[in-house]
Amino acid sequence: MGHEKHNIPLVQGMPVATRSLAEVADAPLFLRRRGFWQGVLGVGLVWMMLGLVAMPSGVSFNPGKLYQGSLILLLYLPAWCLALTPRAATWKELLPLPAFRIFLLLLAWAALSLLWAHARHLGDELSRLLSVLAFVLAWPVWLGADERRGQRLLLLAGLGIALIAGCYCLHYLRHPPVDGRIVGEGVIATANYAAAVMGAACLWLALLPVAGWRLSALRWLALPVLLAFIALTGSRSVWLALAACVVCAPLWHAGRTARWLAGMALAAVLACCIWPLPVLVERGTSLRPQLFVQSVHLIAQHPWLGLGQGAPFTLAVAGVDYTHSHNVLTQTMIELGLPGLLLLVALWLATAWLGWRHRRRVTGRLVLALWLYASVVLQFDMPQLLDSPRPGWLLAWLPLALALWQEVDARRRIAVAGRLH
Repeated sequence: MGHEKHNIPLVQGMPVATRSLAEVADAPLFLRRRGFWQGVLGVGLVWMMLGLVAMPSGVSFNPGKLYQGSLILLLYLPAWCLALTPRAATWKELLPLPAFRIFLLLLAWAALSLLWAHARHLGDELSRLLSVLAFVLAWPVWLGADERRGQRLLLLAGLGIALIAGCYCLHYLRHPPVDGRIVGEGVIATANYAAAVMGAACLWLALLPVAGWRLSALRWLALPVLLAFIALTGSRSVWLALAACVVCAPLWHAGRTARWLAGMALAAVLACCIWPLPVLVERGTSLRPQLFVQSVHLIAQHPWLGLGQGAPFTLAVAGVDYTHSHNVLTQTMIELGLPGLLLLVALWLATAWLGWRHRRRVTGRLVLALWLYASVVLQFDMPQLLDSPRPGWLLAWLPLALALWQEVDARRRIAVAGRLH
């Protein structure tokens, strides 16, 4: 029997197999350990989400130094190095995308606004912008060409968040707070912030495909725990956001089950409008209209440039000084002016469009669900998006990062198919 002849493709005059071995042999030690650093990055992404709900915080619920230091080592540095190494394709693939360019323009405008901002520590504000960029870059780097990597990571993080939520619920039963509203630790030490994170985790756990009955059982055990936590927070905006996601789910998720759940959710919302529960009305509007009016007055003083990224300000309402506007649009106008608002709105619409284009994929449906969820929640609280790790990262930057990866992956597949034909 004769020897079979293997057809080995050539790249620039050298067989691919031989060229790959040569590249690996000549590559620096760091590049030869790329797989190791990708593993570190995966750990950093999970730790970012778990630490968000468990680690102690500093002043004004800012992330503590230990948590920030761990993110520098596990998330920011690996993301920057893996995205910007000479052979890395991530940056080159992202840069042509209009949504990514708008994102960079938003960060650039925020950095430019530091020139007229009276922020206490300009270096800290700049590092926060870089950390946001690192978080967005980290997801395409981690996912690569494997969508399931992201699904496994989100499943692990969601189960961990549910476990921590269960611990908070047990502590709540033993030591109920005076106001009856459960909170977490660190940056989620307020009811609305805690509920927002649990609601986001609830969404992706419900949407992710799970293989195996053991993981499926864990997922269905985690969801009631997260929903119970949200109920104990009394956060009406999160319930409204979750209801909106269920009602709109048939738009991107075909099937009888989605239609039935949407119908039941819509009926529940209508019932609450006709016969509102005491928990929904006893706190009134929580001063949101008054905060909006004060925000508009402050915007009118600096409509074009804003006060600058991170500039301190207070809104005096009902004898209390508030340090943010409780609304993402007015907060952006206060800090970044009209250009910042237009860039944010354009970026938000671009994220929705990318999610809609890829709605037949699991990640596309997840992007749309998180986008709609955040669109509701961010109108009432958590407006600090260009800041240290906060719940807003999971509401705004996570869907953007996933949407960017989807578009990159789709273009990569089209390019590969074109070469094959």
